[in-house]
Amino acid sequence: MTNARPLLDVRSLAIHTAAGLPLVKPVSLQVNRREIVALVGESGSGKTLSSLALMGLLPPGVNMTGGEIWLDDQRIASPHTPFDTPVRGKRLAMIFQEPMTSMNPVLKVGEQIAEVMVRHQQLSWKQAHREAIALLARVGIVNPEQRAKQYIHQLSGGMRQRVMIASAICCKPALLIADEPTTALDVTIQAQILTLLQELQQEMDMGILLITHDLSVVARYADRAYVMHQGNLVEQGPVAQLLTHPQEPYTRKLIGASQPEPREKTAEISFDAPLVRLRGLTKSYPQAQRLPFVPAKRQTVLFPTTLDIRRGEILGLIGESGSGKTTLGRAIIGLTDTDSGDIEFDGVSLTLASQGTRQKMRRRAQIIFQDPYASLNPKIPIGEQIAEPLRVYKLRPAALIQARVEELLKLVGLEAHHASRLPGAFSGGQRQRVAIARALALEPELLVADEAVSALDLSVRGQILALLDQLRQQLGLTVLFISHDLAAVKQVCDRVVVLYHGKIVETGETARVLRAPQHPYTQTLLAAAPDITRALQLRQAG
Repeated sequence: MTNARPLLDVRSLAIHTAAGLPLVKPVSLQVNRREIVALVGESGSGKTLSSLALMGLLPPGVNMTGGEIWLDDQRIASPHTPFDTPVRGKRLAMIFQEPMTSMNPVLKVGEQIAEVMVRHQQLSWKQAHREAIALLARVGIVNPEQRAKQYIHQLSGGMRQRVMIASAICCKPALLIADEPTTALDVTIQAQILTLLQELQQEMDMGILLITHDLSVVARYADRAYVMHQGNLVEQGPVAQLLTHPQEPYTRKLIGASQPEPREKTAEISFDAPLVRLRGLTKSYPQAQRLPFVPAKRQTVLFPTTLDIRRGEILGLIGESGSGKTTLGRAIIGLTDTDSGDIEFDGVSLTLASQGTRQKMRRRAQIIFQDPYASLNPKIPIGEQIAEPLRVYKLRPAALIQARVEELLKLVGLEAHHASRLPGAFSGGQRQRVAIARALALEPELLVADEAVSALDLSVRGQILALLDQLRQQLGLTVLFISHDLAAVKQVCDRVVVLYHGKIVETGETARVLRAPQHPYTQTLLAAAPDITRALQLRQAG
């Protein structure tokens, strides 16, 4: 696997703020051709900052203060020389963690991918568009011709991430930096995407720097791994050796957090009157209108759905990206109108209720969105954003609001001094914690958690899951837990509902469904679920 010279050679990289605060201590790492190297660590450890330095994309006020970055024996960056911009996109590409902030919202998906190939490969627009459609199909997007004509906001979270991957690999770069490339993807598509990246890496002699907090992904796909903690590299080595015989306590902590045990269910669940009843709920969206005066066809994303959510339970809703999970969750709290059917909340039909009744219900049901950056105002400090609903609903006297904000921040693993920072100053995982704190501010009865822990590192994920369970027990909170993370579902959910192409195909107690699934799709999901031990076994089997 080792070469005489590495494809990427990072020598003593140091990153500081303009005020001199160290963010990344001198870090050295190498990536060879035809090699996948993982950079592992918790949220805020410096993983993403290091990768942005490699791309010459450090945010304002953050500077590379030491070291050199070499790509294929060419120095592309140092503190005293500008970044070699032509390298970016053509020989060096990156899959970003949050597609909504890295893709252009006013260009169609196909146009964005085609533009890269027109610029770097001198293809005609027509040829580039054909290649873009082929790439969308290759990364697992159904109906790629139709999706290529849509805008990024019209796609589900998982589809957005796949579009980002297609855009990054379109010019066949020498080095691909993948920053949490499968965070928003369900387990079946996750396996497809990582296998695809592995195949491309071998075909094109490409090196991949994989930035992730998912150690099962590292175990299955990476050749070597570096572990970062608070801006320092604390351990490195071949993956099998590092995961089976870790030397550092921090590495052992990460490995232990990646395989949590199911929590003991002690909360009281009411089996009498469900908090939420869904009866025959359907939802469809109009497709692009091809001819004037001809009614547009509609794409059904939710077929007639009947479901009860019991008081005090955590109900898991699992399924692949685009299966209708988010649509169902948004419909329950009134953010998405439905075509037919009825939603009953605490005995009141929301379909027949007045606007005033629906408005009162809003406080009693909150949602944690999948994309934290898109749900937070980038120009307002996060403390103000958490305090705003407290003021609007007058839940605390003015003098006590600040104390409540600090209490909420500490609940989700942040510090009180973070309240004065803007969302852009946080990592992806930290932003998700802010979104959770804001949703909990109103002390809701129903919490819809839409992939609420997908962007979080393992230890923080465990804290948030424990927090949801604790709030459920203390406050009688009911949670609809939408996730593709079967380990998280197994850990906290009382029941699980499996959604496939807009239809409920299986439901039951979590232990029973995950131990003995009846539907073929549920069996496929479980077979694809990542696990460190199984991943290392698959790796040894070839």
